[in-house]
Amino acid sequence: MVRKGYDMEGRRKHPRASLQTEIWLGQDGIFTRTTETLRDLSEGGAFVETGQRFPVGSILNLRFKLLGTSHPISCTVSVRNLRGGSGLGVEFLDISTDDRQQVRLFVENQIPRMF
Repeated sequence: MVRKGYDMEGRRKHPRASLQTEIWLGQDGIFTRTTETLRDLSEGGAFVETGQRFPVGSILNLRFKLLGTSHPISCTVSVRNLRGGSGLGVEFLDISTDDRQQVRLFVENQIPRMF
């Protein structure tokens, strides 16, 4: 599913897609590997549906694969918000230019063509 619009406050800068995939999420060298849904995935960040809890401002390591790719995306993220028991909104901090482009292309390819 892809949403190309803006949220109610007009803060969205990038199109978004949802993706269920295996992720590694951790802090200080301790990682949990789970199958989670990345909602609102964009080149700027994502919402990770997870039961794991980290305070806003936490710096985490995130690793995931996009559908149709063999190369995992590895990046450092900052927890920007919490959504009551359902997950974490994260911003990509340290992501390579190639990985950011892979995410952007993945999201763009999910947008239905209107022709």
